[in-house]
Amino acid sequence: MISILLLSLAQDIVLPESVIVAPRASDSVTASVAKVSQVSGVELRATGERSLPRAIAKAAGVWVQETSLGGGAPVIRGLLGNQILVVVDGVRLNDSTTRYGPNQSLNMIDPAFVERVDLIRGANSIIYGSDAIGGVISIWTRRPSINPDDSVDLEVGLTAVGSSSGIQADTVYSGSAGGFGWIMGGAQASWGDLTLGGGEEQPFTGYESEGRFASLETALEKDRSLRFVARRHRDFDVPRTDKLYTGFGQSAPKNEDYRYSLQDRSGYLMTYTDEAAGGFADIFQLRVSLHTYVEERDKQKTGSDTTSFEQDDVRSVGVGGDWKLTAGGGHDLTLGFDHFADVVDSIRIDTDTITGTSTLRDGTIAPGAEYSSTGVFLQDELRDVGEWDVTLGARYTRYDFAFDEFGGGAHIEGDFDAFVASAEAAREIGEGTRLIGVLSQGFRAPNLDDLAQDGDWAGGTETHNADLQPEESLTAELVLEWSRRKYDASLAAFATQIDGYIGRILTDVGDPATTGDEEYLRINSGELTLTGLEYSARRYLGDGPFSLGVQAAYVRGRQHDENEASLDGVHARRIPPVFGRASLRYDTSDPEEKVEWSELSLVFAQEQDRLHPEDVRDPRIDPDGTDNWATLNLDVGGRINEAFDWNVGLHNILDERYRVHASGFDAPGFGLAFGLRGHF
Repeated sequence: MISILLLSLAQDIVLPESVIVAPRASDSVTASVAKVSQVSGVELRATGERSLPRAIAKAAGVWVQETSLGGGAPVIRGLLGNQILVVVDGVRLNDSTTRYGPNQSLNMIDPAFVERVDLIRGANSIIYGSDAIGGVISIWTRRPSINPDDSVDLEVGLTAVGSSSGIQADTVYSGSAGGFGWIMGGAQASWGDLTLGGGEEQPFTGYESEGRFASLETALEKDRSLRFVARRHRDFDVPRTDKLYTGFGQSAPKNEDYRYSLQDRSGYLMTYTDEAAGGFADIFQLRVSLHTYVEERDKQKTGSDTTSFEQDDVRSVGVGGDWKLTAGGGHDLTLGFDHFADVVDSIRIDTDTITGTSTLRDGTIAPGAEYSSTGVFLQDELRDVGEWDVTLGARYTRYDFAFDEFGGGAHIEGDFDAFVASAEAAREIGEGTRLIGVLSQGFRAPNLDDLAQDGDWAGGTETHNADLQPEESLTAELVLEWSRRKYDASLAAFATQIDGYIGRILTDVGDPATTGDEEYLRINSGELTLTGLEYSARRYLGDGPFSLGVQAAYVRGRQHDENEASLDGVHARRIPPVFGRASLRYDTSDPEEKVEWSELSLVFAQEQDRLHPEDVRDPRIDPDGTDNWATLNLDVGGRINEAFDWNVGLHNILDERYRVHASGFDAPGFGLAFGLRGHF
């Protein structure tokens, strides 16, 4: 009955092209190109990179740290993990188990199904809530076209990457019929062990993955649409590389076995958008979502006769709504709400390899774990306040959690809340020159990974703490933008202070003659300060097809702990070195040219020896610091005919042996990447 009703409403109605993002994600009057980088799916797929994190790093100039080939954690303004928020189609991907430090979330989005990525630098908790301290990575999946005439299209893509002896293939089938538009797709990838600079092979890196995607959209009537999205991605047998080979300061690997035997992430979304709401709002959007994530790990410590199988199962239900309206007096208002509720099941099975006896135990997350959040926000954009455009915003969010203590202990319940506000102002200070000032609060609510998780850490073990409070940040930022006929540039200076920073203290040193029996406790340890500069520019050479580009980023950080004097004033953890990119690019719009674009790039990073004490103990990081490095790369692409596009990349042409700071293995050596995409 519902399908018949939708079909009758959809007849002869064309979906407006303007419905692309959630109202809360639209640019404000004070938006800045220094803060927001947009990269299309076409640009991402043309990078020749094997994963979405690496493609974003290359296309948007972001530092990405990889603990394993199946991961990839963007570092934005010195922060990563659960201090960076990942959003897909307006719905947060971070859940109640997203951990501090590197994780696999972004790697589990297939580039073949991405329409666009918005990289937002700096605090954005007003709009997005918790975790958006360092920045937001907002991913928009591909949407079908709804045409008056029925149509069917087939797209087939293939990417081969020599440095990882891997291949990725995808098929996307799309069409329009009877007022409906649809997309269905599948992707498959197989990656071998990585080849490093100099030709050495890095063991424990290869894995396989598969992804599925579907999107159905219909125009209910003029300016109203309904969209359904389903996606699933699975990784199989991803090695935790840094645990399986001898790292810095180690005489042997910590583990004989450490694999993510399964990483299975699914997302389901229904979005209703009304661009002719009238009355209270000009635009309204409602989103209802379901996310599931299953992670299975196989572990065996070196020298141990016990193997462990661990499984975490996360189910998250969400609902959110946005209204956007033009009010009197030059006010453009955006207001919204969001609610998410997570349920987590976690188990561990230990097996004695000698006797074959298996024992069921509590997992890394305490049993009976639940976590929920409810938030509301308001943003007001004002034009021409004097000579300034102004954006003001505020958000309130409440959190509730519950779990049973490990080992059949007491039932624990708790709650906390967060209130944040922000102000931005922008004005023209000269022809083609714009000044933007930002003062923004942010926060990261402690999640179940903090409140209810016991596990391995820093060679020892850590215990949970149900009394934690949210991290609270304040960011001040000043941005200059220049826009000329043949020259565009931006310079951003920022300073961030995080109070109540969630860190760890050593509670038990264990046996001094034994390593690996230390115990740590998570606490709101003190203050973290970060300062930095970001610069980006592109110069067009005459009226021809060539341009020069440069990007560079600098960040410094200090940690000031109130509870442990030895960590007062130390360098912040995992801070990237000064890094950047310079490029010479060729672009042509001539349809007769077989080579439509090419880019010669130099990617570089300075030495990083400003290490936190935990960095010095981290087997992924050289205690003397990570050496400086530079790679030369050439990427070329074009069109064979109307049906086929191609791209070829020569990456790390000089075959340099180097490591991206804090990664779990050295970076790829020289590699040939080839991509071919057909449209039928």
